[in-house]
Amino acid sequence: MKYLPTSFLVASMLLLGCAEPDVSLSADNGTTAAVADPAHSSRNALDWDGRYEGVLPCADCEGIKTKLTLHQDGHYQLETQYLGKSNEVFREDGNFDWDSSGQIVRLQRPQPGGDQFFVGENILWQLDLNGQRITGKLADHYQLHKAPPPQLATAPLADTKWQLTELMGQPLAADNPIYIVFSGTEARVYGHAGCNRFFGGYELNSDALRLRVSGVGMTQMACLQDNYESEFLDVLQSFDNFNLTDDSLTLNRARMAPLARFSAAGPAGE
Repeated sequence: MKYLPTSFLVASMLLLGCAEPDVSLSADNGTTAAVADPAHSSRNALDWDGRYEGVLPCADCEGIKTKLTLHQDGHYQLETQYLGKSNEVFREDGNFDWDSSGQIVRLQRPQPGGDQFFVGENILWQLDLNGQRITGKLADHYQLHKAPPPQLATAPLADTKWQLTELMGQPLAADNPIYIVFSGTEARVYGHAGCNRFFGGYELNSDALRLRVSGVGMTQMACLQDNYESEFLDVLQSFDNFNLTDDSLTLNRARMAPLARFSAAGPAGE
């Protein structure tokens, strides 16, 4: 994991520290009050999880291209790139929490700075070091807007060999043998579970992102080495929805963290 350079943190503190604090966050400036009825807070009244994008002000570059993804399980992913200065993309993973009002999320980052955001309808406002809304000429630039739901990836669900990369939150070696294929000509699924090959059927509702595997059977080879076969088969029986984006497939249950992650390894049969 790459952490953000010191120059970014210093720049953020300078920009945020110089802004005039907006203590009220009142409706007069187009936002919701920070002190709100807990029953109608951003946390429980808005569809806040998802990816937010924008270009934040930068003290010594053209802007900080930012992608922040918030997950229902309290996990975040942050990507930043310093435009006009470097093509390198810095990636950061961690956890976040909410303030007592349920209006502000706080990233639990290794270094402080630029880690608090007021949550609005499809928008995040970056707050200053005191947790206040930034005002002044650059106020409108401290915004990240929610990206639309991801469309189907360049690699389609069907007839692609999906290689397992993570199971129940645990990354797997790149050369592990587990993969799955959804046939596009018939509602059939097959693949390798770690030791044995498996097969079955599947039902897909792409509009609702619903996917179900049923009638799973498998070969009966004796497996001497340790593998993840039983855990993988449990996932196939327990997941109830999926996400497909950027050549990555996840199998999920409800709104919990993904049960399994896959990456496209080429057309089926390769």
